[in-house]
Amino acid sequence: MKPYPHQIEGARFLAERKFAILADAPRVGKTGASIIAADTVLAARILVVTTASGRAVWAKGFADWSVLDRPVRIVTPKTISSLGNSGVTIIGWGSVANPKLRAALLKQDYDLVILDEQHYAKNFEAKRTIAVFGSLADDGLILITKLCLAGAAERVWSLTGTPMPHSPFDLYPVLRSCAPERLAADDAKGWPDVTCESVFKKRYCKVRPKKIGNGPYARRIDVIMGGQNLEELRARVDGLILRRTQQDVGILPPVYETLPLLVGERARKAAEKAADLEAIIAAIDEGETRDLDMHLGPLRRLTGEIKARAVAELVREEMENGLDKIVLAFWHSDVAKVLAEELSMFGVTGIDGSTSDKARAANVAAFSSEDGPRVFLAQIQAAGEAIDLSAASELLFVEMSFTPKDGVQMALRVTNHSQTRQPRVRVASIAGSIDEAIQNRLLVLMQAITEVIK
Repeated sequence: MKPYPHQIEGARFLAERKFAILADAPRVGKTGASIIAADTVLAARILVVTTASGRAVWAKGFADWSVLDRPVRIVTPKTISSLGNSGVTIIGWGSVANPKLRAALLKQDYDLVILDEQHYAKNFEAKRTIAVFGSLADDGLILITKLCLAGAAERVWSLTGTPMPHSPFDLYPVLRSCAPERLAADDAKGWPDVTCESVFKKRYCKVRPKKIGNGPYARRIDVIMGGQNLEELRARVDGLILRRTQQDVGILPPVYETLPLLVGERARKAAEKAADLEAIIAAIDEGETRDLDMHLGPLRRLTGEIKARAVAELVREEMENGLDKIVLAFWHSDVAKVLAEELSMFGVTGIDGSTSDKARAANVAAFSSEDGPRVFLAQIQAAGEAIDLSAASELLFVEMSFTPKDGVQMALRVTNHSQTRQPRVRVASIAGSIDEAIQNRLLVLMQAITEVIK
């Protein structure tokens, strides 16, 4: 395939560095750029860690982009025997912490480890982060890397469109492992040493203590409310991160709109009786997704189905008035069932958590066909990465994720270099509901995230 100029620039940026973060927005072309860079440095033994859906994408990517003849293998804990001592090994984030698989992987050294969607390893308390970056001791003064994958490589390249999904603290694991010198003190610039995990968090995050539990089992944890000293952090990572937006490389960015849905007052009030607004806002401020699921669970289930029927009515009308294709993003399977039933006359396909890798590719291909299904039902967590849905220029969130980066990733599925129409992304909400308060709070977190990598 012929690379775009910005992909050549991205490849050069990676090839010139032992460690780098390619933080281009989704659909800009990170996969192609990194494979070109791997060819440039003549990497013979490559390990790619990616999402479940990304494994097949990377296998095809090496066939499309590489000029070198390397064997390419997708390996799981059940297929360890297929590991070779050369070529490209592709594994999923879901199995990266599997002891047997990791032990087998660590029996060889790598010229290059590519961490696709590297934000999956953003917390040293997670097993997958430890498997990739190592484990901390003494608050991060010591990093044990003997059994980590990054420690087995000459080069480590991180690819992610959302390097900080929630806060600046998400950058700590990758910097501590791959660029520890960037955390050292610089007296000339007035920078303190932030090697310790707690010091990094205190320096670059606004933190509020929160009590968990009661009685003798009570404990306090730090809840990150936002970022601070972000100019200094951006200066620390200068030269390590390359970020281009879709607009930077000539891809039409989506136009975002809200879509208020008028529903019966009785139905709206009945749904909102199940919600504790004060608890919801507090959970958003603290980034506690589990708390949000608990407080908003009943509300989401009820309003999801209400919105699904209203959206289906709207889409039927738009289809009858000339709309060719549309992507409908959702969270709950019950919502997808309603949409599939109500819109079956237009042809419906899609991806959810139960869709196999083979079916994923087939469903996307069918939707991309001119005479294929006109409606694509995309479960946000299952379909938000590594697929191209730009056969449609319209995406409508019937339901949203509480995590801002999930929504951004999903929205960009309908953008691409080949997209000649202006993409439009709409977010459906029940008019007069609590959605406005929720979105305003999420926006505060999004602004802190983008400040460092703008």
